[in-house]
Amino acid sequence: MAGNNSFRYACLTLYLALFASFAYGFPTKQTKRQDAGSYDFIIVGGGTAGLALAARLTESGTQSVLVLEAGGSPEAVASYKTPGANLQVLGSPLDWAFTTLPQPSLNNRQITYNRGRCLGGSSAINGFTYGRGSASLYDLWAALGNNGWSWNDIFQYFVKSTSFHAPVADNVTGQGFDASLYGGGPVQIGYPDYTYAFPGNDAFVEAMSAVNVSVVDELNAGVNVGAKLEMFTMDASYRRSSSYDSYYMQSKGRSNLKVLPFSPMQQLILEQEGSTVTATGVVFTDYASGQTFNATANKEVIMSAGAIQTPQLLMLSGIGPAETLAKVGVQLYVGNDNIGKNLQDHTYFSVYAEADSSVSYDPLYSDISKMQAAAAEYQESDGPFIAPIGLSYAFESIPSETLTAIGAGALMNRSEQAHIEYYYNTIYYPNYPTPQYSPMQYNTTYVSITGGLIAPLSKGSVSIQSNAISDPPQIDLQYYSDPVDQAVAIYTFKNLRKILEKYSAISNFTIGPNNGEVAPGPSVMSDDEILNYIRETAVTVWHASGTCAMLPREQGGVVDDQLRVYGVEKLRIVDTSVFPVVPDQHTQGPTYMLAEKAADLIKQTHGF
Repeated sequence: MAGNNSFRYACLTLYLALFASFAYGFPTKQTKRQDAGSYDFIIVGGGTAGLALAARLTESGTQSVLVLEAGGSPEAVASYKTPGANLQVLGSPLDWAFTTLPQPSLNNRQITYNRGRCLGGSSAINGFTYGRGSASLYDLWAALGNNGWSWNDIFQYFVKSTSFHAPVADNVTGQGFDASLYGGGPVQIGYPDYTYAFPGNDAFVEAMSAVNVSVVDELNAGVNVGAKLEMFTMDASYRRSSSYDSYYMQSKGRSNLKVLPFSPMQQLILEQEGSTVTATGVVFTDYASGQTFNATANKEVIMSAGAIQTPQLLMLSGIGPAETLAKVGVQLYVGNDNIGKNLQDHTYFSVYAEADSSVSYDPLYSDISKMQAAAAEYQESDGPFIAPIGLSYAFESIPSETLTAIGAGALMNRSEQAHIEYYYNTIYYPNYPTPQYSPMQYNTTYVSITGGLIAPLSKGSVSIQSNAISDPPQIDLQYYSDPVDQAVAIYTFKNLRKILEKYSAISNFTIGPNNGEVAPGPSVMSDDEILNYIRETAVTVWHASGTCAMLPREQGGVVDDQLRVYGVEKLRIVDTSVFPVVPDQHTQGPTYMLAEKAADLIKQTHGF
């Protein structure tokens, strides 16, 4: 999406005048390092998990914590809080906007991989969606050798991290909830006021019956199957509730918490005595002065830089695959070939339909006067900007007999979780037209019926290309490289057409033949044609996980079930890189759960 937005999205971006400029090049390392002092804990990365963890570790008042964040405040881009403008944050100064390696399984396309580069991390630039996933998924984590990580063990942390505010309207299809599933936590969750919801959302939820998915009230109790309106991380005024807006704002005044923006870590400080390697601190650079500093950790260093950059930073510090480190000239402290491997992620692709303007955001984004009016309404917590572009979704667990029939029997041991996400978008999404398929036309309005693989077997990797922190990581996604994922993708695409047909019959919102389908169009029918279309148009959902997996080391692990890095004392990882299997939901909720549980593990270790 970033870099490929159409005129209508560029128009919105220009109108909002959102982007603050900042040069993000890394300063040259100084020959003399300054002393930044000592802290009980140093957290590398002030993102989704990092700020949540910092808030919990400092709440007793007895522990000092330093948080290092490469970016600045998300408030540098005003629309980061605005649900209806969330796509416009991508590609802004709040975004790392990495580019992957060419992907053979995507017909050699390169994907822009958006990641939060600010306090709050990706929770400040994501699509607001909150979910948890299936209980069976977390029970699988435990069965893989992770004591204390079953659904019954971790459910309390989902509750602890969240608070829920009930919707204004109580008669909207798919807008149910169970208040007992939420506590009084920092992250606020709710629904937009659906007075302004486009009527197509109800039609989509009802159309899920075409693929035998029923409407449900809740998806956050451990059964992640059903159709409903999405819950979003937003407060009662429809402003984003990221880890910056929640955990950080509640803790920033503490004297024992120091958060340094624009201060990227360069490398870990490691000391070796015999066969024992200990993380004693970090080297970081202060952008403002260009100086390099050493900071000492009295108790632990905690990596929370995310599934892309945590393995990168470990490798640059001498922890990783020995062959890779030798190739780029990094001194090896601890060899572990598992670091950077096991990358799992979710993907999206769509069937696009021309639709009546009453059910599409497209007229809003292409008319400056409408955007001005919507922006004014939003200041009063009203109008179309209070809701993201995607309001409804659904999850399917493919029946066992169908898994076998389509050639996906390898997923039989995960039969109690969701395998597919269906998603309703009120725009042409993802916005990746290609020459052989119908591109988006100006002065035309669309809806998209989107499908996503959320139980992928394909695994990618993250690596380094040099010994310089200024060189971006090498990201190799490997989407659809596993034949099982190809089979599930084809099955999903065929279901998208069934849903569109039902949606069209229920609502009469689509325009034209073939239920309004404009892409890929009726020429794409065979399995080979469908798979090629998916390879040409699929995008990431930015749920990268697993690159420093919580598994026994001999089974591909990097951390144990206490999140401690194998072979290094005083070093833990708290971010999605530790997920051994990617959750069958959007990963924001599981990341907050992880941070809450990690805080308790650390407190137990150190007795506070």
